[in-house]
Amino acid sequence: MDHKQLEQLGNELRGVGHKRRELVEQIYQEVKEGDGKSSKELYEELSTISDQAIAIMERQKQMFDEEVSKM
Repeated sequence: MDHKQLEQLGNELRGVGHKRRELVEQIYQEVKEGDGKSSKELYEELSTISDQAIAIMERQKQMFDEEVSKM
């Protein structure tokens, strides 16, 4: 198993997670202020970021699946 690649994926996932948290906070604030248009735009961005996080996790899982299947 490529430890460096796993570490890189972990770093990417942390970065995406941080961005997701920021977007959630922004969406919450926009909804509180009644800015529906802005909150919808932010939600679309959150959806894209969430898809990126899922893709990273799927790559991590695939790496482990491949390693375990070799056992």
